[in-house]
Amino acid sequence: MNQYGQLAQQHWQEHRPGNIAEIDDPEAFFTELGADVQVEVRTRWAASRLAEPVVPGESYLERASRLQQLRQETEGAVLREIVLLPADEDGDLADDPHFSETKVAEEQWREQHLQELLAGRSRPGDFSAAERSRLRAGAPARLLELTGLSGEALGQQGLL
Repeated sequence: MNQYGQLAQQHWQEHRPGNIAEIDDPEAFFTELGADVQVEVRTRWAASRLAEPVVPGESYLERASRLQQLRQETEGAVLREIVLLPADEDGDLADDPHFSETKVAEEQWREQHLQELLAGRSRPGDFSAAERSRLRAGAPARLLELTGLSGEALGQQGLL
């Protein structure tokens, strides 16, 4: 298990113990999650580096420092999206005055089923096309890939 998997496991043990209890094989789950995070960080950082303009007159050390900062920002964004999820008790949408009861019910349904997909207790094919569409609504691209709900993954399964 790499450092991202270890970080995820520590964070979830402290802040999301209910989610860990639902995972059939936590060691395999966090090993795979760590590998996925590492690939995502590398992919995004490579794209960011290519998009970074060359600054005239910038020394090697200045550029290296700027690119290192960019890498840390990229890594932080990926960790916030995939690993450092809110604590179990922070997930109570019913206390948020901006959500209607319908919206709360929809978000709770989505969260429950996404967690089941992540834990391997269900598959995208277990859901109707309308339900898959509901699950995909508003979910980050990387989460869709991890759960098999990305357009590419659904196409490969003949579900899109």
